Amino acid sequence: MEHTIGHASYHDISVQVPEVLRRYGYAIYNNVETGATLYIETNWMDRAPFEDEAKKGVDAARTRFIFRARKSGPATFTLRVHAENQVRGVPNTSDWAGTDWTTIPATEMYKAYVLELSTEIQLKVDAGLRTYGPAIPPPGSEPDPQPGRAS
Repeated sequence: MEHTIGHASYHDISVQVPEVLRRYGYAIYNNVETGATLYIETNWMDRAPFEDEAKKGVDAARTRFIFRARKSGPATFTLRVHAENQVRGVPNTSDWAGTDWTTIPATEMYKAYVLELSTEIQLKVDAGLRTYGPAIPPPGSEPDPQPGRAS
């Protein structure tokens, strides 16, 4: 599964993304920065199979996330997430071998899990409505040189 999270500052990507990942139990495996790109990859994290995965015969599952950000403006990056899912178990279908780690089509519960984590990161880092610096006064207005003093 892959989708765009939104626009984010360098600071938010380097601080907020790892913070959310840690809260979900993920450890950062690889973190690479170039002038115009950022790359964050987690270790595989073992997890219990979701109910709809278990119905397909899955008895073990693991997930990892890869975040890629590309500079899109002077202070922002476009952030994308790629979620990888592997499963293993005794197959009750002919879709996969069962004993080795393999992939199956994303189930609805897995999609919801990825969306939940991605949305939390999006809410923390999306810079679409963010402003930087002090408020700019409207044209023609001048700041009061002595605020609080009656004229």
